[in-house]
Amino acid sequence: MQRGAEIRPRAVVIGALLRIDVGNPNAGWPEGTITVIKKVERPDRKASHPYISGQAIRRYLRDTLDDLIKADKTIPEKMSPLEKSDDPKAPVVTRGDPEEYIDDDLFGFMKAIKGETKRRESPLRVSPAFGLFPYASDRDLGTRSAVEYEKEAEVGGAIFETEVTNNVFKTTLLLELDRTGRWQKFETVKGSDGQLKPEVRKRRASLLIRSLKYLWGGGRRTRMLVDMTPQFVICAKLTKKVPIFLHAINVRMEEGKYYLETEILKEVLRDYESDIENLFIGVRKGFLSNEIELQTLTVKGQKIEFLSVGDAIEKLADDVSKADMP
Repeated sequence: MQRGAEIRPRAVVIGALLRIDVGNPNAGWPEGTITVIKKVERPDRKASHPYISGQAIRRYLRDTLDDLIKADKTIPEKMSPLEKSDDPKAPVVTRGDPEEYIDDDLFGFMKAIKGETKRRESPLRVSPAFGLFPYASDRDLGTRSAVEYEKEAEVGGAIFETEVTNNVFKTTLLLELDRTGRWQKFETVKGSDGQLKPEVRKRRASLLIRSLKYLWGGGRRTRMLVDMTPQFVICAKLTKKVPIFLHAINVRMEEGKYYLETEILKEVLRDYESDIENLFIGVRKGFLSNEIELQTLTVKGQKIEFLSVGDAIEKLADDVSKADMP
């Protein structure tokens, strides 16, 4: 597609697969001494699938972004300090300044100030991560031992259980490039429309994309450390805001091996090829058993660049850093 001056990328869409060997990445309400895992029932009601809420994934991304900024002193961005709120429903809030703070810009906020509510809707959209395989009623048994304190072996300890899953989760992220680093007066405590310089807007978008490479999170990490970094990503820069990968990624298991379904993905790439500017695929070696089949995927008659997960994310981040921001 030949791009005219009026056609600019408006969104970045990333589809990802996360692999959890044994873990409770997002807990629901406890049931007695059992820490349950968040689950959703299938429409046929024959099985439940675990999921990780979009809010949890956004929290993981925000924490990872904070770590990246703290680790690299050359990054000029700042995270908003937390403040106490007068609203008991939201006891802690950020400053509400998307010009000064990258998280207020990318993740949005809601804050009451001078009799009115300032609210920025996040330009980052995140789907819940859906477990592709049913929950199998697995539990981890634990105990809070009192032996050392009581000095008697017979005392034992408090028994508890945690629901766990071995699963592959799919999620999709959409970042609105035309709203990154740009706000209206009701979206900032300063009360005026504004827009950052293009190089700052691109830097913020690129930083957020790179944070996916280092995604750090999950529940009960002290005894159930899980790797939240993607094992597969498909990354696209689009001229339209469409989460095209949300229903296009699916995995089946055959004889203990994972296979990515490709027919729906091929159809989606055909349907939206005129809206795709650049597209990269990354997969961790050994994760999918049909890597060779994936390397035949095309967009606009051209083979898609097939990379490692880290390289695909870096390629997209670099591509956005050079783009004409809308």
